[in-house]
Amino acid sequence: CCSWNQHIPVHDRLTLLDVSTYMIVRTINRKIFRYLLVSVISVVIGQSLLYLFFQTMGLDAALSNFLSVTLSTIPNYLMNRYWVWRKSGPHDFKREIAPYWIIAFSGLGLSTLFVFLANRIWDSWVVVNCANLSAYGSLWILKFIILDRYLFNTKSKKIDLTTKS
Repeated sequence: CCSWNQHIPVHDRLTLLDVSTYMIVRTINRKIFRYLLVSVISVVIGQSLLYLFFQTMGLDAALSNFLSVTLSTIPNYLMNRYWVWRKSGPHDFKREIAPYWIIAFSGLGLSTLFVFLANRIWDSWVVVNCANLSAYGSLWILKFIILDRYLFNTKSKKIDLTTKS
């Protein structure tokens, strides 16, 4: 007999593929938006700590950077795990915590280099903070991909990033 959408032009009909594609894109966009918000919150925490240690307390730029990254990584991990990727349950040290800290300290290494060079050249807390931001900004997309595909991915087989193949 008649199909419910036979009177709808072909180019206006939604297919199951269209709906599933929409749902996937919508989920990814929400995840990216939440990741962006967590990153903004983490930047505020990290930059405030960097300013506190470097400008207010007068600590060395590299030490200030180390302390700010170390302290801001904890809320960043928790917000990403629970809010962005909606992961609950026990934390897996080998598959989540250790790789997350490896990623964080890779960023720390790059940002410390940037902060060290900025401080030697310009000797300004504004430039030091900008150097820190530029290092982390350059790693932001790569971090999202690693977190999404490996660390907090609940849909595929877990890959242990801490062991050598």
